[in-house]
Amino acid sequence: MANRENCVYCGKPITKRSREHIIQNAIGGLYESEDICCPDCNNYISKYIDVPFTKIFNAIISRIENFTKTNNKKSKPVYTGKAAYGGKVYDVSMKAGKVISCPELSKELKCDISKLNFEILAYDFPIDNIPFTKGLSKIAFNFALDKGISLDILKEGLKTKVTENGIEDISFKYPVIPFVPLNPMDKHIELNTSMELYHNLILFSQGEMLWCYIDLFNTFQYYVLLSDKWDKSISVHETYLQLLQKLNRSVPELYIRKPKHILTYAMFYNVEPSTDLEIFKKRVAEAIKKESLKKSMADVISAKMVDKYLTPELLTQTDTEERDFYLKSLLLYSNEDDSLNEKHFRTVTLTGNDLEITSYPLLINLLVLNGELDVRRYTYEKFNRLNKFLTGFDKIENVMDE
Repeated sequence: MANRENCVYCGKPITKRSREHIIQNAIGGLYESEDICCPDCNNYISKYIDVPFTKIFNAIISRIENFTKTNNKKSKPVYTGKAAYGGKVYDVSMKAGKVISCPELSKELKCDISKLNFEILAYDFPIDNIPFTKGLSKIAFNFALDKGISLDILKEGLKTKVTENGIEDISFKYPVIPFVPLNPMDKHIELNTSMELYHNLILFSQGEMLWCYIDLFNTFQYYVLLSDKWDKSISVHETYLQLLQKLNRSVPELYIRKPKHILTYAMFYNVEPSTDLEIFKKRVAEAIKKESLKKSMADVISAKMVDKYLTPELLTQTDTEERDFYLKSLLLYSNEDDSLNEKHFRTVTLTGNDLEITSYPLLINLLVLNGELDVRRYTYEKFNRLNKFLTGFDKIENVMDE
């Protein structure tokens, strides 16, 4: 695809290429494009959309070990949460994993709070709806553009104000729908498997609708409706998944005593086997050095699907409807080789007594409008998983009750 000639926001010719992150770099996004906007509009987006959006995630990015991003690598933002001192829980401000402010305790002790030994219990995720939905919409918009979707298709949800002095306003008005798992396989993947930090995007068409599914930090999960006037004769399905922690590049000592050991390592590191051990070890070392944070969505999700999903208790239970729901959920997401069926994942789910396949975002939206779906409960469970991953504690209420 040829380089875009005009900025998607102000419409002026792009005379200088400007790198725009598809997912904001401040939250670890490494995916960039130089084919979206001019430098002036890029600066506007960064200041008025990206900064308020990424601020929501300060607690997370400050606590992820080996967090990866390309800009301002050493910066440590301030964030809030709860910490214990002297058997009591306080609201605190933190930076780089340490408490730097606690107004309530400062009044009691009248001392330098930063010198006290706090026990950090939980982090706040202050989601302000307007900056949050704008930030999500910007990600979906950028991803669609980078995957070749025409600006004309996306214009309805984009609002700009341009004067002779340049860009004065950029905003997005796309409908945003929260994701909630509606089948056993999704519940298993999201709540029962090991926590792994990644960003995941899925751009897909359904009939006359064009959607983008966004999963940030394997916690904040939403659908963005980019168009309801899509040409249903054209099928779109694009994915992106990126890990958020720097990989361990150290080369392990290879245990090779038999030829089958070489084949095992070759498959694991995706290298060509060789009976010359020195050559083979160099191939493994080079593969580790080049390993990318960008991963195949199918590989990451397939590993979660097979992890303790079908238990002996489930397969032998007498409730055939429940058993069928589990089995059909597995089949919905599985290819013949037991790998992930990417075109079904997060795009469709099962519904009704006959477990028919239906649109995932449309069914969620219908259930929410009818008051039949508790979005807050699932969001709360995901926040607790993330908090435990970052702090080592379970639910904050349990800690406070001790």
